[in-house]
Amino acid sequence: MNERTIAVCDLDPYYAMNLSGALDEVLYGNFKISTFTSSSALCEYAAAHEVDTAIISESAYDSDLMQALPVTLILLRENPDFVAEHAVLIDRFQSREVLINSVLKILPEGMNSSSQSRLRSCKWKTIGIYSPIRRCLQTTFALSMGQLLGADHRVLYMNFENYSGFSGWFNTEFGNDVTDLLYYFDCEKDKLSLRIPLMVHRVGNLDILPPAQSYYDTYDRTGNRWVEVLKEIEKATDYEYLILDLTDSMNGLLEVMEYCDRIYTLVRDDLISRSKLEQYENWMVEHSRADIMGKTLKFNLPEFTDVPIRPDMFARSELAGYVKAVISDDLGKMGDRDSHVRD
Repeated sequence: MNERTIAVCDLDPYYAMNLSGALDEVLYGNFKISTFTSSSALCEYAAAHEVDTAIISESAYDSDLMQALPVTLILLRENPDFVAEHAVLIDRFQSREVLINSVLKILPEGMNSSSQSRLRSCKWKTIGIYSPIRRCLQTTFALSMGQLLGADHRVLYMNFENYSGFSGWFNTEFGNDVTDLLYYFDCEKDKLSLRIPLMVHRVGNLDILPPAQSYYDTYDRTGNRWVEVLKEIEKATDYEYLILDLTDSMNGLLEVMEYCDRIYTLVRDDLISRSKLEQYENWMVEHSRADIMGKTLKFNLPEFTDVPIRPDMFARSELAGYVKAVISDDLGKMGDRDSHVRD
């Protein structure tokens, strides 16, 4: 049986790759996805290979070239007045879920029938990592977990430290950060599915949404508003896991912790650390936050001799072996959002 091919063509390489990746995720390998950034390159490819369906943005569309394509043609319309013969028109500027579902309805028979239901039913697991104790390898633990989970799943990491130092640590200046996400959430929520892929920074197996330069840039965002933002990211993307590296710096910490499916708290076995943890847990119980404590697991990490400095190396460290056991023992058994307490 010949391999069936979908060609995706958009002048914006980021959008084209993002759309191709989303299609590949939901089609379970039933189609080969080929990506192009010019109509001429697509047509050259189609002349030598069988293509079932071509998905082309309006800006990349060339009517003279496209008329020669013997394929199902889907045009991503950018202008509501745009028309084209022998093509199915879909609005380009809409949520990823709606756009992908529209494409799936048009594809030839033979695709996995569960693909559309997967888009609607796939919900991410949210992992919060928080400790009242400082310098306990919290961020290293979080990034290691993200790298390991990212080998088999789509994972997004967000950091809420006051001054994360990520630009120096990752040796790069981030073009966008979480403040840009908040802007688009407030002003262009329907375009988040297009904006988020341009904001994330890929490190190894993990997508990182760079943190704000300072907590002052986001301090006006309350807990409930943060939860709204996180839910909107979930709707606009296909991530399977969200890892939240939480600190006391964020406004609304408790509401975000309540949103999490699981919370990991790193502890240390010295008098000051034990006293801080006891005070934290007593406060939680006294203020009716037993639900947060019920989905919290505590870990007293052993001393590691080879904790790497480079974040992309975390998955191959001594710590990674410890984190891998946590993933296997806990996350592998974790059910839906209502199953918070470990057996």
